[in-house]
Amino acid sequence: MKHVGIRFSGLSYIAAFAVGVILFASFWKMWFGSASSVVVLAGMAGTAVAVVLFWLRSEYKNAKDREN
Repeated sequence: MKHVGIRFSGLSYIAAFAVGVILFASFWKMWFGSASSVVVLAGMAGTAVAVVLFWLRSEYKNAKDREN
């Protein structure tokens, strides 16, 4: 089995993170009237976790496809 390093298309994941944070802050402000820095930080943390999990799932799937 040939070892292949992780291929990370950083721009798409950074864009997904930025869009997620903006949407979270926008919806929070629209529904609750204010988006404090704590809320924005919570949105950033949640979005970061989602983006990283999606990235890891994608890498796992690509590695599995390369083996077959």
